[in-house]
Amino acid sequence: MHFSARTHISPSLTVAMNSLALEKRAAGERVYNLAAGEPMLDTPESIARAAHDAIDAGKTHYGPVAGIPALRDAAATWMNTTYGSHFSRAETIVTAGGKHGVNLLLDALLSPGDEALIVVPYWVSYLSQVEMAGATPVVIATTEADGWKVSPKDIEANITPHTKVLILNNGSNPAGVLYTREELQAILEVVARHDILLLSDEVYSGLVYDGEEYVSCASFAEHAERVIVVQSVSKHFAMTGWRVGFVFADEQIIRVLTTLQGQTTSGASSISQWAALAGIQAADEIVPMHRVEMQARRDVFCQAFTDAFGVSLAPAMSGLYQFFPIALFGSTETDSVVFCTRVLADANVAMVPGGAFGMEGYVRCSFGETTAELRASIDALRAYLVK
Repeated sequence: MHFSARTHISPSLTVAMNSLALEKRAAGERVYNLAAGEPMLDTPESIARAAHDAIDAGKTHYGPVAGIPALRDAAATWMNTTYGSHFSRAETIVTAGGKHGVNLLLDALLSPGDEALIVVPYWVSYLSQVEMAGATPVVIATTEADGWKVSPKDIEANITPHTKVLILNNGSNPAGVLYTREELQAILEVVARHDILLLSDEVYSGLVYDGEEYVSCASFAEHAERVIVVQSVSKHFAMTGWRVGFVFADEQIIRVLTTLQGQTTSGASSISQWAALAGIQAADEIVPMHRVEMQARRDVFCQAFTDAFGVSLAPAMSGLYQFFPIALFGSTETDSVVFCTRVLADANVAMVPGGAFGMEGYVRCSFGETTAELRASIDALRAYLVK
């Protein structure tokens, strides 16, 4: 059977490794899952109750394609109050998760022959989604020594007449990169000088540690017309399976996204949207609680790793992951897929290969699990890798 060119993409390695771990677990094996890209927390009871209330009230029909007005208003207000942006309902669309928001945007912005700039290490879906839009991903290398941060100079060096958008993951997956206001200002000046757009993926903005400030690209009023922000309730509110995200952008962009969404999903689940509204309304209570818990889990993972392997990890500044060289395990393996596949097969510990993020020789370990599970995972790794 013949399939279109847009299907010639690689499966998501993060999804693949997590799926393998879940399959082994379903088969009755004891599996330690450091591959999952989510906080292992139950959705807060108040949010679940809001979903039940919506069902009981019969709010189970199609909703507006761009999202329930009350949720669009609340999401815009939350962004404005928390991160200093200036979005209105008309500049907000509700999507079926942040990933769907990125996909809609790239479909809307890119055509064959266009280029999108992507910073390494990158979230696994950026490259494939650019390719699915018929455009060309242009990757910009960074180094661990520079904190995995892209420089304005390197961005400028990769801009061509075909460049349409820079994708920046602030509070990044996999490396937990957090940009300062000064760094973002310099990047935005390059974006403005070359008249391209900035797609700012900010889904981890609520999980920032050690008292660090999160600076949203939308807080720069002078660059508002060229900044697009993708957000999600998944990580902030432990709602990964509810599939609700947001795009905040110029009204013209939101109208185009609404048209695309109307011809694809027709909008996010109405029940999930009412649940998301309850989450946002309780954000001041829920987000700090989750942040404290995830920072504690990060610290447990890093300390357990040091105790087991005798080396220290630089604690992630944000997000849910530690991203580090395979060599820190004491292994000489350089192929991350080979390493992670072997460890999962032999030790039942799931990690994600760094090659999935454009950085061969590295692994991503999630600290989203419970502290007991994190310690047990490190114990299993040590038993297998330390001879």
